[in-house]
Amino acid sequence: MKNFYRLIQFVAQFVTLGLALAFVATLVAPQWTARLRGQTASDSSPPTAVPAPETQTTKPHIAQPAKRPAGSGMGFGPSGGARNPAATEEAGSITTSYSSAVEAAAPAVVSIFVDKIEQQKQSRLLRTGDPNLPPVVLAQVVTNVPVQSLGSGVIVSDDGYVLTNYHVVKSATNISVGMPDGRSLPTKIIGSDEETDLAVLKIDVWNQATVPIAEKPAAVGDVVLALGNPFGFDRTVTMGIVSAVGRINPANGEDLIQTDAAINSGNSGGALVNAYGELVGINSNTFSPSENSGNYGISFAIPVATAKKVLDQIVRYGHVIRAWMGASYRDVPPSSNDPMPVVTNGALVTAVETGSPAAKAGLKPGDIITRIDGKWVPNALILRNREAHLAPGTKVTATAQRNGQSLQLDLELAERPTPGARPQAGGQPQPD
Repeated sequence: MKNFYRLIQFVAQFVTLGLALAFVATLVAPQWTARLRGQTASDSSPPTAVPAPETQTTKPHIAQPAKRPAGSGMGFGPSGGARNPAATEEAGSITTSYSSAVEAAAPAVVSIFVDKIEQQKQSRLLRTGDPNLPPVVLAQVVTNVPVQSLGSGVIVSDDGYVLTNYHVVKSATNISVGMPDGRSLPTKIIGSDEETDLAVLKIDVWNQATVPIAEKPAAVGDVVLALGNPFGFDRTVTMGIVSAVGRINPANGEDLIQTDAAINSGNSGGALVNAYGELVGINSNTFSPSENSGNYGISFAIPVATAKKVLDQIVRYGHVIRAWMGASYRDVPPSSNDPMPVVTNGALVTAVETGSPAAKAGLKPGDIITRIDGKWVPNALILRNREAHLAPGTKVTATAQRNGQSLQLDLELAERPTPGARPQAGGQPQPD
């Protein structure tokens, strides 16, 4: 009986020891117990977290630069002499930097230093002994004062043609170009066009970096960068979007790009480029309610299509060739019973020059031109814009109103004469 109790005690101790070993084995090597249950190690292991794919919200993708073909000659066109890469936007990418766009355009943006002689008026005053009486103006003295102004320019050909604004180089006695590498080079004016506010300069360089040219015109909402030298801070870049296109300059009837990219004094003539570093316009001016009221986010640039045309014609002919009908016109004055006096319809002819296409077609003062080739003419600015952008020799049909009757007049446009060379009208033309 004593031996039976010892056997029972031995078995109990063995079972206790086995359970303890099994517990330890479960903690240390769970895969052993999984095999005993007929499972594999992968089935028993805890699931690992699968890394989420990179998305636009987790990690922005920076577009890789794409190289552009190098070219020579005039920088305008798909093969226009770009030496540096510009950023391209891949599908589903978010651009977080425009450094590659700046890298593509900046080597072609230069400073324009202009020496001028400006006339300043000073009044010579006679002060009386009575402090209550104002001083008496004896004379106005005009003195010539040498001044230096600053603008920007864009190199558009590898042999040194530079585009800038007409108002930057107007009345200049000496012009020099500050290159991106620090050199200062003399330059000469090849030609200028006051209506588009563009001028073409030439510097003595060869194989110079040029800015790539956008194949598509700027569209509303495009991101744009303005490169120039505002207030003498060279190589300054500001960013904005295209706010509007096709703005008509009331001074000359030319198209303009409106942008909210900051354009300040010294930016004039600089480059307006898109997010790829391609030239879409030449910075021109800024709208402000007063002369010293600062930047209000309304700036204007000359479209690159206009700049291409002006450059080509100035280099080839020395001036810009425009079509001309030979008539002066203005907006139609609203009638007293017009419920919407701000809206005008057509352009009122105020004078017709003798021997001009308009005179040959039978156009007369008092006629109201309402359509050109079937396209509605809302006001005189639109008519002027369309006339200037046609080529000499173009045949157009003008729809006009005369004494309440509609007329169809066929005109063959001529080349606009230079100032002082126009044929004289039969009488004094009324001012626009």
